[in-house]
Amino acid sequence: MDGVDERPGTEAAQRPGIAPAETRQRMRDGTELLVRTWLPDPNRYPEPLGTLLLVHGLAEHSGRYPHVVALLCGLGLRVRAYDHRGHGASGGPRMVVPHADIYVDDLAEIHDAAVRQWNELPIVLGHSMGGLVAARLATARVRPIRALILSSPALALRISSGMMTAHRLLLALAPRLRVPNPIDARLLSHDPEVVRAYRTDPLVQGTISAGVLETMLHGIAQAQADAPRLEAPTLMLVGGADRIVDPAGSRTFHDNAPEDLREMVWFDNGYHEIFNEAEPLRSEVFAGLSGWLRRHLEEAAVAGAGAATQAKP
Repeated sequence: MDGVDERPGTEAAQRPGIAPAETRQRMRDGTELLVRTWLPDPNRYPEPLGTLLLVHGLAEHSGRYPHVVALLCGLGLRVRAYDHRGHGASGGPRMVVPHADIYVDDLAEIHDAAVRQWNELPIVLGHSMGGLVAARLATARVRPIRALILSSPALALRISSGMMTAHRLLLALAPRLRVPNPIDARLLSHDPEVVRAYRTDPLVQGTISAGVLETMLHGIAQAQADAPRLEAPTLMLVGGADRIVDPAGSRTFHDNAPEDLREMVWFDNGYHEIFNEAEPLRSEVFAGLSGWLRRHLEEAAVAGAGAATQAKP
């Protein structure tokens, strides 16, 4: 990859058969992002069935997804994830952004490097704020993608009038000032171990700035307005009991997206981190994800075989 130095990955939680690598990719403004890449078992998949870019949520990092990666690689996909700027092990000031579209711009650069390396359009999976960023990439047609998967996407927020007034004041006077992040870890998952791990993770950010919140508010308005422009097959996995973001935003986005491209699986009792929910809900979410991906990959394989047959003289 252009501008990337590769070294062996050190993820302690990796599943057997998945060989991770860590890289650093320099963005146009000089900020270096930590990038993680996993490949499927070469004995089962000598050639991966596709590429998936995983985009994590606000305040967290890509190292929290080894179990999701294991499922994806088990389906034959290579997976690339990265830490947002100001998050995790990436560069940049913590939870501060230079402009409202920066996360979308960064994803576009990650996308471009992956396309250069593997010469194929990626599937993009985004969670929470990462889901918003992925939705923006697709609906604004910033880059073409193979398919879109949104997990608890931040397509509407729960913000009181008082909080909005404070946000506007900070945005005008101190957009880079970091204030305590209001996320209540108890509302992430019904699994107490997930809550404990989140609270003790040194790479999880405990602050937010008005500038970062503005990227989300700006992005939500644009993604909702552009939903009819969606061109990629899309799966939405939504927790109906989500109190971190407002799941009603997912319904609005889904209802306005092209009917032949959209599919949503609604988990009534699911909290925000549906990939980290307590069992049996976690397995139900994973079944929904893997079932949809299998169908998508099989349809693509059939279409590819048909095109190859027609091309023969």
